[in-house]
Amino acid sequence: MPVRADTRTGAEAGSGPGAGAGRGPEARAGAAAHRSTTAFRTGAWAWVLTGAGHLALAAVMALRPEDPAGARATAAMRAYVVEIAGVRRSLYDIDLGMSWAMGTALIFGGVVCLLVARSAPALVTRSRSLSGLGLAASLVILGLSLFLLPAPPIVLFAVASVAFGGALATARPVPPPAER
Repeated sequence: MPVRADTRTGAEAGSGPGAGAGRGPEARAGAAAHRSTTAFRTGAWAWVLTGAGHLALAAVMALRPEDPAGARATAAMRAYVVEIAGVRRSLYDIDLGMSWAMGTALIFGGVVCLLVARSAPALVTRSRSLSGLGLAASLVILGLSLFLLPAPPIVLFAVASVAFGGALATARPVPPPAER
């Protein structure tokens, strides 16, 4: 079997299993960058899955037949109208709108993080700002989920928190250039 030369360069050569073992600082830095972006992507995917799951559950719940208690609750929510900034909406409309908006925002927020990790990985590997923001948002939503939501968002935001925390811990900011 012919042996193929390794044509990878830079960060590519320093990524993958076992990267950095017994190699120079560049290879170890490439492996750390790979771990950081992988952790960041994991957190982003947790957001996307939470939003998609939320929208799927909302659609299923809207299509299924209601039990008598649920029908009475829905009727009461539809009967209670609130005016906000001159716009009248039922409590049911507000709840449904906020639910769909939250699921959609989670998907788009996760996708933006995935695009950043792919298009500008240095924002993940050389700066702690973006990973820190992802961690802070995930922890806030995890806290709210623990008190108000069922198990799936709790699990997914725990995963996101650990993943963004891992990305934050492995990010290696570039020191500012020495003054001359």
